[in-house]
Amino acid sequence: MDNCCGNCKHHKPMAQDEFMCDNENSEGYGLSTAYDDCCDEFEEREGK
Repeated sequence: MDNCCGNCKHHKPMAQDEFMCDNENSEGYGLSTAYDDCCDEFEEREGK
């Protein structure tokens, strides 16, 4: 689960309790993402 959306630098807040993928290279770009969703375009957050 470490390489999933909740730990990815592209997991951006949209509204309260809602997040979206902000990675143009991901199949989920612009879509709502859950903390435990995963994809091949995972990028670790800086400072983690």
